[in-house]
Amino acid sequence: MLVVGIDGCRGGWLFSVLSTDDHLQMLLFPFLSDAIPHLLNADAISIDMPMGLISDAVEKRICDALIRKQLGHPFSSSVFNVPCKQAVYANNYQEANRLNQKICGKGLSVQSWNIVPKIRELDLLLAEYPSLKIKMHESHPELCFKQLRGEPLVHKKKTAQGKEERIALLKGLFPDIKSEFLTFRKLYLKKDVADDDMHDSMVLAHNAQQIAAGNYKQFPKDDIMDKNEVKMAVRVFNI
Repeated sequence: MLVVGIDGCRGGWLFSVLSTDDHLQMLLFPFLSDAIPHLLNADAISIDMPMGLISDAVEKRICDALIRKQLGHPFSSSVFNVPCKQAVYANNYQEANRLNQKICGKGLSVQSWNIVPKIRELDLLLAEYPSLKIKMHESHPELCFKQLRGEPLVHKKKTAQGKEERIALLKGLFPDIKSEFLTFRKLYLKKDVADDDMHDSMVLAHNAQQIAAGNYKQFPKDDIMDKNEVKMAVRVFNI
């Protein structure tokens, strides 16, 4: 079995590839299209990026509100408002903001606009490779870490204490985590891949492994699909 955890980062997309013998390999790809063999060969993929997109006012991404509730304050702020499909394919921020206001009834934050290129890239990939709609699952690293700890985390992920907190949890899954970090740091700089990107990608690989084994819960419980038959749901492993 081969599973993959994917986190978007400044340098592109960080993959944590986990094989049946629990061997972990971290790889950086500028674009998802550069990683097609890894994606198509994977049994399950867990990604921290919105998948299903609404395209009219009738549709709702219920999963976002449910995940915010699960995370609680102050971690709920890490769940961005996901742009509608028309905004994702807009030519500029002003157009995207107008379209999102028209369809969703609210404007688009600059923070959300900044991840639009990656949302668009993923949406195009799913359209080109329909099999990925089944094996790829949207998730949220902060909720995965909460599951690992069995209770809410204490510190935000970019703080020194937050990094230590997450590494301590990851050590239970990947005992050689420090050597893996050192190996990766010889190849890539922090300006391209931050420490928390590595933490997120690794916990998502564990999440993918558990999803493949059928050990997960979904928010919402029932499948809700967008108009291109992409799930609008978040899957996170059970404790």
